[in-house]
Amino acid sequence: MKTKLLICLFFTITLTSCSKKEPQPYVSYLSVAQLMQWVIDPAADRVWDSVAWYSTTKGEKMVAPQTETEWDDLRNATATLMEASNLLMMDKRAQDNLEWNDYARALGFAAQKTLAAVTAKDPQSVFDNGTQIDSACEACHLKFAYFNKKNTINPQH
Repeated sequence: MKTKLLICLFFTITLTSCSKKEPQPYVSYLSVAQLMQWVIDPAADRVWDSVAWYSTTKGEKMVAPQTETEWDDLRNATATLMEASNLLMMDKRAQDNLEWNDYARALGFAAQKTLAAVTAKDPQSVFDNGTQIDSACEACHLKFAYFNKKNTINPQH
């Protein structure tokens, strides 16, 4: 009898230890405002500031990445925006799971197109796609964000 009990106990322990463990849920450490201010906005600013044209009395001057390091930094900022668009869609951040996610996907898509321009080292295309990033951000901000007295972004909900 003890042998049968030990055998059953052994198989129960063995089968239990072989079962799949449930994946641990992700944890979001930053609020939407912190994600915007500390991750998304600096990355977007890096894209927007990377290419510009200035008119002077001596003519027009273009500013664009010149070195591999500058292009790599721009690539990293663009990749950050692409992945941050997914972070915006996490359950505790998504405001309504409909329009909010559409705006987040628009940001990711614009950043993906910008990454292709960065890879091609095409300043005009980086500039053009940077305006698409701006449009995606602005559309979402008009619907979901407002600026408080401290000039920080706060979600409406």
